[in-house]
Amino acid sequence: MIRGLLPWILIDLGVCDKGKDCESAGGSHSWYNHDDKTSACYHCKVTRPGRLWEVPRA
Repeated sequence: MIRGLLPWILIDLGVCDKGKDCESAGGSHSWYNHDDKTSACYHCKVTRPGRLWEVPRA
């Protein structure tokens, strides 16, 4: 993905937007805490309920 190689300022200014869905492009999501109830992907526009950003303990 070219987005991972761009400086963050270009992304923050909206020059390069997030993709629609990492999984549909053959990738996987990288989750972050959106609002303590929802997980959002760093690389695409997908959000899901739950705390997917937390790594399960073994």
